[in-house]
Amino acid sequence: MSMIAGWRPLRRRSIVRSAGEPCRPRRISAPAADTSCGPDDMSAPSSSHNLPERTQQPCCYTSALEEDATFCGECGKPLIRCMAFEECGGLLDDAGRCTVCVSPHLQMAAGAQTEARIGGAVAIPLLLANRSGVGRPLFVTSVWSSEGYGEWREVDLGWERLHAGEQRPFSVRTDPLGLAGIHGLEVLIAVSSHWRWRQEAFVFAASLTIEVKDDSKAAAPVVNIGGQSAGHGNTVYISGQGASDTVAKRSTEAVDLALVRAEKHERRLGLRGTSEMVWVPRGARLAWEGFPDAETPFPGPILTSDGILSAGRSRTRSQGGPGDIRLLVRDEAGNIDRDLSQQISRRHFELYIECDRLILRVTGGGGVSVNGKGYGRDKTVVLSDGDEIAPLRGSEDRFRLKTRFHSEHGRVTGITFQGLPPVA
Repeated sequence: MSMIAGWRPLRRRSIVRSAGEPCRPRRISAPAADTSCGPDDMSAPSSSHNLPERTQQPCCYTSALEEDATFCGECGKPLIRCMAFEECGGLLDDAGRCTVCVSPHLQMAAGAQTEARIGGAVAIPLLLANRSGVGRPLFVTSVWSSEGYGEWREVDLGWERLHAGEQRPFSVRTDPLGLAGIHGLEVLIAVSSHWRWRQEAFVFAASLTIEVKDDSKAAAPVVNIGGQSAGHGNTVYISGQGASDTVAKRSTEAVDLALVRAEKHERRLGLRGTSEMVWVPRGARLAWEGFPDAETPFPGPILTSDGILSAGRSRTRSQGGPGDIRLLVRDEAGNIDRDLSQQISRRHFELYIECDRLILRVTGGGGVSVNGKGYGRDKTVVLSDGDEIAPLRGSEDRFRLKTRFHSEHGRVTGITFQGLPPVA
């Protein structure tokens, strides 16, 4: 393993604050470029920059530093923060990824053997790097490869954690290549980013095409690399006498490979979405029915600084309290049942969107029932369309919420939480 040349972690500044002052997110600045040469230059990325790009406008990042800000004060765009915003200062791109935290980079290693005779196989060495600029590790959970329309084969890595600035090698191998011509090789890489009890998982894909020529022809083989290596093109040409040579041809330098999000594979593998056909993005609009206006947030996506809505007995922010959704038991006439309401914790459960799923996490000691099944403290439940949530176990008929999903072609654009009347 090696560290990426030119990479350095951000230097953290200590924050001095007076007693009672809320802790604000740290201002994140990009590290200065390092032009020095290190011992790992032979395996360093050939790209000229080593830091992930921020995907939103600079004004959005400035506005997001205010903990209570929900929209950019300059362009008006909603501020959808990373789950680890407290540490990374990142905002999500339109596909739900924080590029500050999740920034993998893939290369074909220099010196890779790029020739195969008919009937032979090719093992292609690759380098996977973590370019997070704020010291956030990546967890590489699985790697697969497939030729053409063949089955996916899992690669045995033997490692998982990839520190920021670090790159690690692995290789993908083809089956014996029985025919001359073009052979496609696909690579899938599943990674996750962790923050406290939460995580976000993603799958990225890269493509290579291998041209194998007949031994009887003198022309040299060509390995086409599907990537975006600026200045190198995407084709490695091997000079020489072709298959009659006894020395295997090798690439002379590392070549960048384009990694693109593979959303369908994410859902097919069960890493994101509630199913292959239904997913809930972070920008989904949440709305509330059957509650007093002051006891719920404004309709819209979750825009809190940590991406979490808290539900419980506490007053809401608009009422001067710390909560987001106030849960109080009322009778048929709308009067508050104080005895039953006292059984609801101040922070009874939390709602957030993780891996394109709407999650309920129990935080109250009394637990929660979902569709009649009880869940205790710290348990999480993936919510679906039509689920019924009862904050009071044992008195489910007195106070329930029902979810209603609004979808367009599988993408959930809105979720309504309806407060159901008590059962007489």
